[in-house]
Amino acid sequence: MPGGVILAIRADVWARHVIPDPRNPRIGPSRRHPASNLIGTGESTRFRPLAEPIAASGKRPELVQRLANQEHLAWAAQLAKEYVLDHNDWRESLRHQGVMTEVWLAATAFQHEDSTPGVTVPVTVEGSSRVTCAHDLLDLRSADVPYIRDTTKLRSHIRKLNEALTTAGDPAQVEPEVAVTVRCERLPALLLVGFEPHDGTTADFGVAVKSLVALRHVDSPKPWGEAAENEALADAVVDEIERRKLITGAKADWLRGALSPDQAKAAGFNDDPAVRAAAIVRLFAERDQSVHAAVRVAITGQSTRKNITTKLLLDVASSLVMRSVSEEDSRKRERMRKYLKSAFPGELAKDWEATFRGTKELAQAALEEVGKGEPGVATRELAARSAYPLVINGQLTGDRGTKNNDQPDRRHPGEVIDRMRSTRHGVHQLKQTLLDSAAGRRTRKVDETGQVLQNDDGRDILVTDADLRRTFPPVGEGPSPTPAPRNAAEILGNALHDLATSIQAVEGAVKAVEAVRADDGTRAIDSLGADRGDCEAWRNLLQDVLFKLPVWQQRSIQRHGIIAEDPYELDADLDDEVDDEPDDEFGDQLADEDTCPQDDAA
Repeated sequence: MPGGVILAIRADVWARHVIPDPRNPRIGPSRRHPASNLIGTGESTRFRPLAEPIAASGKRPELVQRLANQEHLAWAAQLAKEYVLDHNDWRESLRHQGVMTEVWLAATAFQHEDSTPGVTVPVTVEGSSRVTCAHDLLDLRSADVPYIRDTTKLRSHIRKLNEALTTAGDPAQVEPEVAVTVRCERLPALLLVGFEPHDGTTADFGVAVKSLVALRHVDSPKPWGEAAENEALADAVVDEIERRKLITGAKADWLRGALSPDQAKAAGFNDDPAVRAAAIVRLFAERDQSVHAAVRVAITGQSTRKNITTKLLLDVASSLVMRSVSEEDSRKRERMRKYLKSAFPGELAKDWEATFRGTKELAQAALEEVGKGEPGVATRELAARSAYPLVINGQLTGDRGTKNNDQPDRRHPGEVIDRMRSTRHGVHQLKQTLLDSAAGRRTRKVDETGQVLQNDDGRDILVTDADLRRTFPPVGEGPSPTPAPRNAAEILGNALHDLATSIQAVEGAVKAVEAVRADDGTRAIDSLGADRGDCEAWRNLLQDVLFKLPVWQQRSIQRHGIIAEDPYELDADLDDEVDDEPDDEFGDQLADEDTCPQDDAA
């Protein structure tokens, strides 16, 4: 596996003396973390999720899993079992043929925070679903295994099964229940007993096991799914950065979502999920060589086929951001996750810093940047923070429908937010988004001065996806039209919108002319041409317009300030198709310790 060689022994094991991983990676997206402030509010959130097991000290080939108590393990194992039986049920197959392929086992020490003595038991790192189903057929509660193992009772049980088989004589005469039990009692296994790292590699046994398991699941018959895969990658990235001591353990817990809002505040971090979201995005898109090297090692250690693109980094970061969401409905959570992935613009891969400064201070700095015509670090941080409340509250969505449909605005949420951060009106709206989110309310609409708008009944107007897209249209479409203009500015805005529409119509008409084909397949306009007088008149009209545009632009500059030419180009791989080409920005050479060699045989 990347970074070294795993040592393993093939053997058959008794199903009653091993347990499935209570942290089954398949349930990662459905876990509720303390950052959501839901821990203790229901059965599914009675405890905080089990922490990622770590390598034992002294280079022992053993993992350490920390628990609050025995009930903590029972609760986690039950959640994993319910998910497996609903989504990856092997029981019908096991009834007829038992477990046919090896499960991978690693010795795991369970350490309890109460007075319960620690216990060590083989735990699956691969094959958890199969062992879960085998235990169900054996009527065995997995969480009891570490505490009730009794060799004498096991021998007695096996003796009775052998007697039943002998009495039956013919295998066809064995009682069906006994046959199922016999098939599930023994499992083929690969016992992971050591790790020999390559020279210069700092990975330990725990990192090696996670990398090996992730490589196996890339081509598994039942993939984890994108959400679960990104959860695993996100945890691996934070673990690696913490392991290299680039962040403190407390900050790692905050980023993972392991701290409730109150705990985060007590630890010196911000309890606002929008601030946490910006910090996560900044960390994953960090250009600092030491941080980026850790990110690369963590991701390529999980899969050698992962290209480190901006899109991948922001996708993985959004998995950590989602851990602050308190929504219980799985379909709504999946929709939020999908939209949040495209809510962080590629512009955030440039230089900026995630700070803890207040919303008003940040917005003022952003306004100063826009006024100077240089939207930069402050506007990027403002955009990174605002994406979370806008998407989670459903006020900016990413549902663009099918390709080539007649939907007028098919921009990703990140493109809309990026457009907003480049204008004073947009900065005011992003500021209001954060203020309202901190107050526990949905975003209200503001005018160009930042004042909250009200309807005729005196009620505050809430922003919607359609409203944001109209107010902050793509470059080149002109101002959004006002249905009933009441002043010169609104009338002018409508006229400019009509001008933009006309220019786009001219562009479409030119394409239509060039699309006409002659009998030989060439463009007809190239051979037949157009009337000389018509072309002269059209050119004069267009030149007259071209002479006026710089003048109008200068008037706007004098009034609003210079907007630096910094067009936002969304990464090609942010569209519906996946770009398999690596991102040049991440193509730098790594130090020897950061290089992931090809697989070595166990």
